[in-house]
Amino acid sequence: SSGINAEYGHSVKDSDMMDLEFKKEVDEVMGYLEKLPTKERNILNNWLKKLKKASDDTQELNNWREVRNEYITLMCNQLRRSDIIEPFLTRPSVGPLRPVPKKLAYTKMKFTLCADEES
Repeated sequence: SSGINAEYGHSVKDSDMMDLEFKKEVDEVMGYLEKLPTKERNILNNWLKKLKKASDDTQELNNWREVRNEYITLMCNQLRRSDIIEPFLTRPSVGPLRPVPKKLAYTKMKFTLCADEES
């Protein structure tokens, strides 16, 4: 099992494990980025910067790791399908990382962590 509770949003993983998954997915995303047109690459790079500094921005969001990992998993899955859709069509908004929009939550549920598929 992936260690994520069946009920959405309740992770039983510790922060180190979540950080490790984030790094693995960032590595995979980086592999796709070089193949993208400049505009898309720039937008996704902006998202990556924001996700990497999520901890600085989101002290008030105690589940910031979960939120950050949801975004990177969403990005990773879109890149694998070669189908970049929101929220990655535009640069991230200024300010703290917001939870993944509800309208994207249903698509997120079907995804596995990118890194899991290799094993």
